[in-house]
Amino acid sequence: MKPQTTIPNKGNPFYNTTSNGGYSWCIQGKPTVEGLNVLCNCVGWSCARFNEVYSTETGYKGMKYPQLNCNAENFIERATSIGLTYQNEPCLGGIMVWQGISKNNAGHVASVEQINSDGSVLTSESGYNHFAFENYTRYKGNGNWGLNSNFKYLGCIINPANPKPEPTPPPSPYPFNGIVKKGSKLYAENGNQYKNPASADRQVQVLGEVNGRYKVYGDTFNPHIVYVNKGDVIPNTGYPFNGIVKKGSPLYNEYGGRYKNGASADRDVRVEGELNGRYKVYGNTFNPHIVYVDKQNVIRK
Repeated sequence: MKPQTTIPNKGNPFYNTTSNGGYSWCIQGKPTVEGLNVLCNCVGWSCARFNEVYSTETGYKGMKYPQLNCNAENFIERATSIGLTYQNEPCLGGIMVWQGISKNNAGHVASVEQINSDGSVLTSESGYNHFAFENYTRYKGNGNWGLNSNFKYLGCIINPANPKPEPTPPPSPYPFNGIVKKGSKLYAENGNQYKNPASADRQVQVLGEVNGRYKVYGDTFNPHIVYVNKGDVIPNTGYPFNGIVKKGSPLYNEYGGRYKNGASADRDVRVEGELNGRYKVYGNTFNPHIVYVDKQNVIRK
């Protein structure tokens, strides 16, 4: 079930009365919204949304439960009379119901769009003589789910379509670290190729992709962001990991130049990746902190 976070398009039959070409048996809202004439009204909204969810989830054509057209506080009685059930806790696609306590208060209803991990719920709502559509995040609190003492929470009508939460999108594979191979062609965002290719293997961060190429960031590129054919990037998998650089190991800079002094003792390091066949390592005792070390000189911890 996809949460409703915007007002429906005008002409949606669930949100229009039968006299206006729609499905609803509810009264017109106040003020009336053109093309959605059951709004503004919590009853018109929740009846429409409940039935819309049922239709979307089951394929039912039309409004299965148009009888949900009474005062808000009487929704549970009306629902049970037509074969629906309710429970105390809010449920996805259901209708939360509040009784009106103060004089001339006909209660309130709200539609449950999402159940959040912290126990709160995202609702969609309308208000007679107040507003056409709003989303609210409601917390249980003292059990009244965010409404004041003029209202008493009664329960939530269960949507028999048994809607399921919107699937969680898979995590993005970006960014990830990789190596742009020596000789790789480099491109601008518009697809124009730069004159010079990569002059050596270059460590980069892959930010995403555009038009079939990787968008990469590299400190040694000018500009720093370039675009590279996917086949020219080797992902650095398994990094970072902790290791030990062995005493006496030669240390190198990014360009392959060897530093005068090697490791004076075994050194704890974090291996962040590799470049030109050597490990890129970070060590607090090295100066500079990032150096490059032959792989056989690093012991994985």
